[in-house]
Amino acid sequence: MNPIHVIGIGQGKQHVTPQHIQLIQTADVLAGGRRLVGLFPEFQGEVIYIDRHIDAFIRTVKSRMVDCRVVILASGDPLLHGIGTTLLARFDKSLLRFYPNVSVVSAAFAAIKEPWHDAQIISLHNKDLPYFSFTRLSRVNKAIFLTSPTADPVFIARQLIAHNLTGFRICVLENLGSKENETIAWFTHPAGMLNQSFSHPNVVVLLRSSDACSMNVSHETHPGMPENRFRHANGLITKSEIRSITLSRLKLTNPTHILWDIGAGSGSVSIEAALAVPKGRVIAIEKNPDRISDIQFNIRQFQCHNIQIQHLAFPEDINTLPRPDRIFVGGGGPDLSTILETACQHLAPSGIIVVNTVLIQNVSSAFTCLENYQFQPEMIQVQISRSRPMPYGTRMESLNPVWIISGTKPETQGR
Repeated sequence: MNPIHVIGIGQGKQHVTPQHIQLIQTADVLAGGRRLVGLFPEFQGEVIYIDRHIDAFIRTVKSRMVDCRVVILASGDPLLHGIGTTLLARFDKSLLRFYPNVSVVSAAFAAIKEPWHDAQIISLHNKDLPYFSFTRLSRVNKAIFLTSPTADPVFIARQLIAHNLTGFRICVLENLGSKENETIAWFTHPAGMLNQSFSHPNVVVLLRSSDACSMNVSHETHPGMPENRFRHANGLITKSEIRSITLSRLKLTNPTHILWDIGAGSGSVSIEAALAVPKGRVIAIEKNPDRISDIQFNIRQFQCHNIQIQHLAFPEDINTLPRPDRIFVGGGGPDLSTILETACQHLAPSGIIVVNTVLIQNVSSAFTCLENYQFQPEMIQVQISRSRPMPYGTRMESLNPVWIISGTKPETQGR
């Protein structure tokens, strides 16, 4: 079995090293996109083109590598949103040899003379990547989009306008590395891009203007933010100290975790959880229509792109929701037992559930339900007192005691 040599071309044939040229010239099979393979018209061996049918391409390569020397051409760095990721998923690492070259990202920032160590790289051409939420750019000062024919500069401009993200200088770089066709165009507002046509390949760079605020909320976000940082009605919000303990019990250790916040109220727990799982999702479930507007306001205030609001009375209409790694139940009232039964069933194995309640009757219901599902529950009572000024000193004012019940779902359940 011969190894596969994956060679990055860089910005053109002029960037290919003599070592790379020798590997290509001595190959039996040359594979890649039509544009890249076309750079080597003198190649005499078998040519395999990469197209939409990636499974068929992989099968062909696997059959050829048994007794042939295979070279796959990639644009720039194969492991930067390139074919390398796909190959690593389909072949043993020991069978792959990677030869990175100048990536389109480094070439683009070099062309406009900007450092890019702090840039967010966003690919819009890989269908396997989750769809990018443009609201995330409210927290970004520098970004580069790797575009596609269906997600081109005009598409990006429309999204920027739709999300009111107008504080950027925008640069569109077309045909990088081509002496004849390379163009670099700057725009101060995305509206100026709408009636333009852009040739492919291209990339789009966003640079936040020096006079633009990078986000609408202070960067000094932290667990247990004061209640006055959120909009809420009649004190219906998880108090900051309780919120901190609740989040510690949820153990949001993976940035891709999915959390269900059942009875989201003002959304304060959802907001702080979303900040802890930037690549994950928070489903804020709330049945009271009067509180939905508070959640929506707080999401905009904190620019949390990864919160999805579900206006429903749990557990109705939840089968379409992604399976959660964590569940928080903030109350539940007389329906707590029904809510927990369904929550325990839907929670992923090894997932964690946390229940907050101020009702004595619900303490027993929650603990019993988690025991029945073999969650080995734990329970703490939290009593918070806050200082209040008096004319000649300070007194302590107590808040309602809260019971916090938590448990972890076993990997396998006998029930």
